[in-house]
Amino acid sequence: MSADDLQTTIGKFIFRVRQDYLYTALGAWLCADEAAGIVRVGLTDFMQQSSGDIAFAELPPASARIEAGGEIAAIETVKVDIAITSPCAGAVVAVNDALAESPELINQDPYGAGWLLDLKPDAWPVDGLLDAKAYLAVMTRQAQEASA
Repeated sequence: MSADDLQTTIGKFIFRVRQDYLYTALGAWLCADEAAGIVRVGLTDFMQQSSGDIAFAELPPASARIEAGGEIAAIETVKVDIAITSPCAGAVVAVNDALAESPELINQDPYGAGWLLDLKPDAWPVDGLLDAKAYLAVMTRQAQEASA
């Protein structure tokens, strides 16, 4: 985690948010390499912590076509199964092959080694994404509701 990360504490849990990333309200982060036209996608710290230990991550193959709102990952945890959806249409250009053998990387390093896939979006930026401060507010509300 970076010293610049935003964070909040709810009960005994600390949830971190990377300032230089964009977010969906459903718990995915996006980091754009605008020069390359690629967006890396992963699961937020809050989503991975609140979902439990990740046992399996199913990703689409590289070169798959994803529509906005389409599933980009199916995650199985000890608590729940979750579907991660894409905020934009595009082509998958790479997937994190390390997750096949070590899906726990998502829990251990959600903003780094636990990334899910790289997407070449049809258009960027896309409407509806949250900056770090806006996502921190959404995430804090979700965490408080979950712990109530």
